[in-house]
Amino acid sequence: MAAGQRVAFQGERGAYSEMAALAAEKPGLPELLREPHGPVAGKLSALRSHPALAERYDAYLERFGDRCLEELKLESPTLEDDPSSLLCSIGAMAASPRPPAAPSEPAVVPLPGHPVKGTLFSFVLRHARARVRDRENLRFERTRVFGRVRRIVRQLGMRLTTAGHLDDPLDVFHLELDEVLGASEGSADPSGFRTLAAKRKEEFQRYRETPAPPDRFETRGPVCNDSVLRATGAPVTHEGETLQGVGASPGVVRGVVRVVTTPQEACLEPGEILVAQQTDPGWVVLFPSASGLLVERGSLLSHSAIVSREM
Repeated sequence: MAAGQRVAFQGERGAYSEMAALAAEKPGLPELLREPHGPVAGKLSALRSHPALAERYDAYLERFGDRCLEELKLESPTLEDDPSSLLCSIGAMAASPRPPAAPSEPAVVPLPGHPVKGTLFSFVLRHARARVRDRENLRFERTRVFGRVRRIVRQLGMRLTTAGHLDDPLDVFHLELDEVLGASEGSADPSGFRTLAAKRKEEFQRYRETPAPPDRFETRGPVCNDSVLRATGAPVTHEGETLQGVGASPGVVRGVVRVVTTPQEACLEPGEILVAQQTDPGWVVLFPSASGLLVERGSLLSHSAIVSREM
């Protein structure tokens, strides 16, 4: 962007709509962007051949580039590190028929015959909406703080690798923060970091391959591989073909269901219903293409419920 130029966004929804509309102007670009296994470099090159789209894309990353899956883990790659899911989502949204404009927020109708209750309800609703907005804004600022720390740690990893203390800059995430900062400040010896990181990486891989524990469990003994873990509570069972849950918004939607377990590699077709065990703010790149969202773990006030209702 030129110095001083600002691009106005109406949140992430407005940003997606703008980028998708611009991508749809260039023949073949939506299909290229939505290809789930296409090379990122080629997609970015094609995107930047459209100056207006490149401008909106850069502005989006400047504002929302710290978004990522499992955003409270410093090792999680952000959209700036790996924009493949973002590019795929833009392409899918650009290739889909343009949805009608979202209706404006309905005015609150006072309860007929109950003026006092109507006034009180309007007061509570107005402040509830404002506090939900503030909550989401605060969570986003927390995401940006973690993004800044993530960049610092990655830079320290690059320096340790250049100095020969690590094999890969990302191995820094297999060290403890005190160890990394100690090496930077000169109060810790980094000569054993390569061996230590390799050992922890191997240990982490074993944990990754271990089946997840039950939803409710208790342990006995010290926290180590020999701890006794026992499930508590009766397992949840489902009978028949009906599942029950809490609706986050009114209405009925029908479509093809896509179960997503690895959102980094997912690319929804327009109109599909996204099904997941749990989501976090980093999943928002998949929402524009989805016609519905079904999540096993969540609530009416989860980030996914709020953003999906908005979209």
